[in-house]
Amino acid sequence: MFWRCIRPNTVAFDVVREPAQEIKGLSGYLATVIVQCNPLTNRPVKIGLVQLQVRESKAENLSRVISSLGSIEHCDLVVFPEYCMGCPTGAVTRDYLINIAEPLNGKFVEEVKKKSGEESVAVVLPIHEKDDDAVFNTAVVIDRGRTLGGYRKVHLFDALGFRESDAFKPGSSSILFTLAGITFGIVTCYDLRFPELMKNLVLAGARAILVPAAWYRGPLKEEQWQTLLMARAQENTSYVIGVGNANEAFIGRSMVVSPLGVKVLDLGTGDRVGSFELDDDEVTDARRKFPMIEQSRKLPNVPCKNLN
Repeated sequence: MFWRCIRPNTVAFDVVREPAQEIKGLSGYLATVIVQCNPLTNRPVKIGLVQLQVRESKAENLSRVISSLGSIEHCDLVVFPEYCMGCPTGAVTRDYLINIAEPLNGKFVEEVKKKSGEESVAVVLPIHEKDDDAVFNTAVVIDRGRTLGGYRKVHLFDALGFRESDAFKPGSSSILFTLAGITFGIVTCYDLRFPELMKNLVLAGARAILVPAAWYRGPLKEEQWQTLLMARAQENTSYVIGVGNANEAFIGRSMVVSPLGVKVLDLGTGDRVGSFELDDDEVTDARRKFPMIEQSRKLPNVPCKNLN
């Protein structure tokens, strides 16, 4: 099933990449790497959400990623779910990752990068990134055939009996990138439960946050996913776009939430693709009505007094 965006008639965008620069995180939480992709004009940005039913075979998943980029209606940016390089039956183990992980210049990214250039589309592609002996859970940002960099997941899922830290090494910085006038940040899955990480991105300039995820099924897990996406959007007056893995172990439920915290797209469950147009004017309007971001910058360091 394909869900069409609310606003049709988009146009192609032009991106100019400037050297990345590292700045101190404004909240003191993490350093933030900014990749500037400066557009000529601001306009709605059409984003594609590929709710892929990821399988164990890396080759099969790569083929389906490439196929998705070739078949989706033209978008400025296409986002894939966490673990889209591969997901075994059962837990994601260190041995499984070592066998399939690749560096940023490996075949998986290179093939998607090539297709990105052919289709003239930007892509956010989560992979199992091999770096020496470490494996990172990395969301790679590709701009029309060029790899800009990647976000390495900071908060690994060590909860509910899972220990993602047994398989992955955590990241230590966040990233921003801009296209067609909208600045995007990325957090991955479990990161969503840590509001300070997203707040740091917004204070650094993000106006939309991408959340590739493999959100495990379980009691009330769909309700938690939806509630957290909506809360993060409202408290940051930013678009929040969750892209879920549709493997049977996970919930799917890819969503777009408006800067006022209203769910405007929900793909439900299963192998699905959807799209939506992000309008930066809606972010500006939300922040005019609720200037929490500006007010957050002015907050003093308030001491906490223990009354006991």
